[in-house]
Amino acid sequence: MRKTTALLLSIGFSAIALAQDYSAAKPGELLQVPLTSLHPTQAAVGYDQIFYKLGRFANERNKLFDEYCEANGQGESARVPGDADLHKPDSFSCQNAVGTRSSEMKTVVIGPQGKLFLTDGHHTFTVLMEYPDAGADLNMWVRVTDNFSDSADMASFWQRMAQARKVWLKDGNGRSIDPQQIPAQLGLQHLANDPYRALVYFTREVAYDKPRSGEVAPEFLEFYWGNWLRSVMPLEGYDLSDRGDYRDAVEAAAKKMVALAPDEIVGDSGFKARELGGYSSIDRKELNKVAGRKLNYATRYKKALAEGS
Repeated sequence: MRKTTALLLSIGFSAIALAQDYSAAKPGELLQVPLTSLHPTQAAVGYDQIFYKLGRFANERNKLFDEYCEANGQGESARVPGDADLHKPDSFSCQNAVGTRSSEMKTVVIGPQGKLFLTDGHHTFTVLMEYPDAGADLNMWVRVTDNFSDSADMASFWQRMAQARKVWLKDGNGRSIDPQQIPAQLGLQHLANDPYRALVYFTREVAYDKPRSGEVAPEFLEFYWGNWLRSVMPLEGYDLSDRGDYRDAVEAAAKKMVALAPDEIVGDSGFKARELGGYSSIDRKELNKVAGRKLNYATRYKKALAEGS
């Protein structure tokens, strides 16, 4: 049994908040944890990717359950009745048992005091935190990749994380930051916006895809692409609240990405274009699908937010 390390009483209620120590967890182990227990390893996300998902889930409820099932390594949802509730896993079903597709699960590193540091899944879990029917107290399964809980202190821990390329030390504008500047929690109120990270998301399967040839895709793969695009493609000329303009920006980014030779290093990432899943040509069919669905949901959701503010 995990060791309980904190007890917190909320005002007016005897609510218990359990902060658990996962120091004993081993690489490959699967843990079920509340989203509030996960600490980010990056300071920014692509808001427009999150807006796309929030907009789509509001219109296509089953896709919300697909997201939940996929993140838990269970494939897509199989049965989603009208009263299905993410907080009640018995109220719906997924294609597979938890962890069946463990390579698709979100990942964590165990840090000092047994804390969980999320290395993949910031966007998915932020979407779930922000979605009304999910929220910060939702329990999700994650896969442990490393246990650095024996680090002497937080400075040593972050040094190990940097050496293993498991932390992204740039803010939403691509400026270098210290680990202490990374927020302690997930969520849009804590994480900054990096528009290039969202732009790269929309070029997925248009100009790149995560490597599927047995090579392990690097953590923060999309940030490597985005950081390079920031240096070669200004976004000031595009209105990213307009779907047509956004499509033009995605196409322009895709053209630059596929123009790189397979063995060319992408910016200062240290990875070659092929190692980051780069294509040799644009998938035009996929580009049209992105414009018709993803960008449509993203821009509509942003418009609704602006009108509601």
